Amino acid sequence: MRKSFQPDTINKIVIEFPDLDITWLLTGEGEMLKNAVEVATSGHRIRYWVDVDATAGGVTQFDDMMSSQYIDLAIPEFRDCTDAVNLYGDSMFPLYKSGSIIILKEWKESFIDFGNVYLIITKNGNRMVKYLRKGSDVAHVLCVSENKEFDPFEIEIGDILRLYLVKGGVHKNTL
Repeated sequence: MRKSFQPDTINKIVIEFPDLDITWLLTGEGEMLKNAVEVATSGHRIRYWVDVDATAGGVTQFDDMMSSQYIDLAIPEFRDCTDAVNLYGDSMFPLYKSGSIIILKEWKESFIDFGNVYLIITKNGNRMVKYLRKGSDVAHVLCVSENKEFDPFEIEIGDILRLYLVKGGVHKNTL
């Protein structure tokens, strides 16, 4: 192999290492792996629902129509996340700015890990982002904003259709 590759040897290498860039193998030029970013993040896609919005207070509640339009995102730091949506309103400022895209992990546990920020989807179709804390009794949770201008409120646990843990966000500083 020091002098040259035989075609059958190249075929064996390509079959054994499908992510290996054949140009790099033959010439030593370019990247060793095909599309290194794609290889590093494959299987870790986040569905960004481009026309699904969540509210962070002070904004009219959004309808409950779910879209089928999403864009696959690959963000290595959010490998365990499943979805992303737009956030509007100021109740979670300065933690999340209005217009941010929040990165979510569907919460599938049978308990609520109080003190974390969640996207709460209610049976009525409301989508709001709040810290969740223990409510006045076991049937309620307290929804708390980051922005102290917004008062906390309780909702019944039975009204929660789905929860997503908010793991982070992406925002822009200018238009």
